[in-house]
Amino acid sequence: MRQVVYLASAGSPRAATARESVDVVCAGDSLTGWNNFGPADSWPFPTYPQFLQGMCEPLELALADVGIAGEVSGRGLWHVERYLELFPNSRFFVIGFGTNDLGGAADHVAVSSRVIANLRSMVNAVRDAGKLPMLFNVPYVNEGMFPSTVAEALHEQRDYHNGRLAEYCADNEVPLADICSRLEGEHFGDEVHPNADGAKIIAECVFEVLRTL
Repeated sequence: MRQVVYLASAGSPRAATARESVDVVCAGDSLTGWNNFGPADSWPFPTYPQFLQGMCEPLELALADVGIAGEVSGRGLWHVERYLELFPNSRFFVIGFGTNDLGGAADHVAVSSRVIANLRSMVNAVRDAGKLPMLFNVPYVNEGMFPSTVAEALHEQRDYHNGRLAEYCADNEVPLADICSRLEGEHFGDEVHPNADGAKIIAECVFEVLRTL
């Protein structure tokens, strides 16, 4: 089976060669990867690209995981432009930002608008490079680990943002994977990060959309 190319290992001899063969670039925050924490075997939780790679084997697609833990959408365009250069032969970009932006946002309406504007700039950059973008939405938190009032507020934030994101994607013909509706409390390893089962579910959701592109 093909091996995922990780940003954390981009300087290795294998990655320097393998990056030329990457078809699918998975960009985002810690839902995608923890490359700023070091090699993948040191990450606190597994992430969806490691499971998505196996699903993509019949399609003969090679993946790169370039997720950055803690990252926000405002820096997403800078990352995407970097990855377009790093993976020159890539064909698809799977982009997931917004979880950290929403975080403890006092004005989730304004934050959602800003996130979607940032995602639009990333989508446009990918399309301008002749590649195909797809997005996934923001999951609910592990609500059992929060006071009920906080959990309700976070739930409403995500419902609002994901609704707006779905409208943007529909209006602009951007493929969207709905991971939010598929993740339950048992699919989390802590308050906000999916465990292995959750990462597999995200991979399944992404694959369902990716294979149609």
